[in-house]
Amino acid sequence: MNNSSLKWLVLLPLSVMVVVSLFEGGSRGLWAAERIIFRYGLLERSLSVADLEQFAATGQASLELASYLRLLPPAHQRQLRLALQERLRLSPVAVAQLLYSPLGQELMVQASRLLETQSRQENALALRGALILAAADPNGLTPLSVIRHYPSQSLRFDLKEGLAILKNFQHTIRTTEMILDVVRQQAVEHPTQSIPTNVQSLLQLGSWQWLEMPWAAVDESPWRLQLTGHSRPIEADFYLPIVPAGQRVPVVIVSHGLGASRYSYRYLCQHLASHGFAVIALEHVGSSTRQLLSFPMGYVSSRTAAQEFLDRPLDVTFVLNRLGVFPEQLYPWQGRLNLERVAMIGQSFGGYTALTLAGAPLDFQQLRRHCTRSVLESFNVSLLLQCQAQALPPKVYSLKDSRVQAVIAVNPITSAVFSPESLSQLKIPIMFVAASDDAIAPAVEEQIYPFTWLTTPDRYLVLMDDATHFSTIGEAGQNEPVLPIPQSLVGATPPRSRAYLQGLSLAFLRLHLLGEEQARQWLTPAAAMALSSPTHGLSLTQTLSPELLQRVPQAVKYR
Repeated sequence: MNNSSLKWLVLLPLSVMVVVSLFEGGSRGLWAAERIIFRYGLLERSLSVADLEQFAATGQASLELASYLRLLPPAHQRQLRLALQERLRLSPVAVAQLLYSPLGQELMVQASRLLETQSRQENALALRGALILAAADPNGLTPLSVIRHYPSQSLRFDLKEGLAILKNFQHTIRTTEMILDVVRQQAVEHPTQSIPTNVQSLLQLGSWQWLEMPWAAVDESPWRLQLTGHSRPIEADFYLPIVPAGQRVPVVIVSHGLGASRYSYRYLCQHLASHGFAVIALEHVGSSTRQLLSFPMGYVSSRTAAQEFLDRPLDVTFVLNRLGVFPEQLYPWQGRLNLERVAMIGQSFGGYTALTLAGAPLDFQQLRRHCTRSVLESFNVSLLLQCQAQALPPKVYSLKDSRVQAVIAVNPITSAVFSPESLSQLKIPIMFVAASDDAIAPAVEEQIYPFTWLTTPDRYLVLMDDATHFSTIGEAGQNEPVLPIPQSLVGATPPRSRAYLQGLSLAFLRLHLLGEEQARQWLTPAAAMALSSPTHGLSLTQTLSPELLQRVPQAVKYR
């Protein structure tokens, strides 16, 4: 797990780790305006922020700070200084857009539980204001700049609670590594077919030329109005292979994650189109890049945010229905799409979208169980999004679309919105793709444990080593809206991770959508190892069981 990623997005390590490190050897934290006051029960000790600023700039420690630093090994002292120097360059508008959304508001409330102002009051509003002002600082957003803009002369920090959180965090890291090793070992130990000699051909463009065309419509269907109470604009890009007249091709729908767009997987759409698949890249207007960057038009309530859990699957069904009724909208390709043979590829929130359409119902009892935990307890940022679904009326929503015949879910969010009972209802081929360093939708809780809930015989779990939540997302074009993502969250392996997704998606779709039995040879652990690079591993297994994972001590409960 990428700890620095967690620090900047969750604010938990920003709030906890450096402060706690002065006592326990960590390396992250949050700083008060002039002094930090550590409170442990009735005991209080303080530290000057000026001393920390001097240490960050010069490496020299005051007598007071040196008395704390002596508790740390030299390596941790260097990590502490690097953490103080780390900065992000994000616009204050972008920071405000996040923090004023329902997700951001909940994030501030949770982070502020460890902090008190001089008057000993929790202050989520003050923390939010400090972050926005720090983003406007010429020196960038840093832990120290946040404190410079915090509206209090001192800040009290609940050290007892912080130490408990740090202990759980360290336990979670250890447990995660052990479970990831179990997955890797499963991919190595089980016998497989011999390695196919042409596995690298999966990464090459196919022989088909294709046409790219935009498409737009407005969904005013009675079904959407009944479920959501509103109509909705639908936008998409089509990638249509140029095939002979009369030849019908299967359809692949790509669903982006929160704050992304229909352009996010253009490289994958083009790759699949070159191999003869008609690809539809949807833009979910309520959770796209454009929506998040339109601050005055952002989410105004938790109910509005929750409706996206219904709107996204309805977007897909509307497009399939519309093209079936009005095929002339694809002139001159009308009649060439096989709308009864559809696969979905979804990333993050798009993974939820795909699994819902495949037949996994929202489970409100599971939501109630999981959403009692905060990010401070679970270290799972995706719960901030998943728990928004609680604002929906708790009933059974019929969102399944029987035309969806196979699903690839990349970094899907699952643990709170679905239960073992939900995912066991899936009967079609499913591939889960997990990233070892995903700090947003952690692999263990969001993909590995949920994979063991699947009962469909054609199920695959893929683990990309050194990859993050954003590694498979493509680069935006010059005139496309972009949500600024820190490089520490993107990670160092996007080209390799994208290539892995291209190859595995092609093999999966050729087998489970086209019915090419010879493609099964590319969906084995040995083939995945042959596809991977020596430095960034790729593991594939179909045999992971709950019993195997139960042998590993658990930091959190996953049911």
